[in-house]
Amino acid sequence: MEYRNLGKTNLKVSATGFGAWGIGGATPGPTSYGHQADDVSLQALECALDSGITFFDTSSVYGYGHSEELIGRAFEHKRDRVVIATKAGLSSYEEPPDFSPSYLLKSLESSLKRLRTDFVDLLLLHNPPPEVAINGDAIAALADDLKSQGKIRAFGVSLRSPLDGAAFLESLGVDAFQTNFNLLDQRAIDCGLMDLAHRENVSL
Repeated sequence: MEYRNLGKTNLKVSATGFGAWGIGGATPGPTSYGHQADDVSLQALECALDSGITFFDTSSVYGYGHSEELIGRAFEHKRDRVVIATKAGLSSYEEPPDFSPSYLLKSLESSLKRLRTDFVDLLLLHNPPPEVAINGDAIAALADDLKSQGKIRAFGVSLRSPLDGAAFLESLGVDAFQTNFNLLDQRAIDCGLMDLAHRENVSL
């Protein structure tokens, strides 16, 4: 397994991560991977760690918290071996997002309980619209406070579109971005986000 630094932080993450949306189970509408068995999900998490994967990505909205609960069960006594990323701002796919500092803090506190930990390694805004970047000072201040309190170790944005990356980097000073990138979706290259991230030492 290859390991890399997460942005400018001293966090080491596996180049291959475990995306934990699927283990959240079925939720209303077309926003879940369908039914799953918790024992199989827990086995998958253990297998991933045994294979050298140390980076686990989840969200408060995946299974409405169930994904986080399973990660908490799997790694409560192995916390020093894993790097956990979770997301805030989207409580339900049927409701509008909330990126106010008060809601982000509330969401994080709930995530910490489900994850059975005192901190998350990477907190990501979950698909914020571009206008959130315009008034990002309060969010940036919150991220700095959470880092100083030890509740998060790094901060970033899970982008709705890679075209939004530059604005969030300028307004929030992020450590990492999450964005679509695959054989069919090359926007992260075409819009210059990959070059920008490399130049600014921001992880993708």
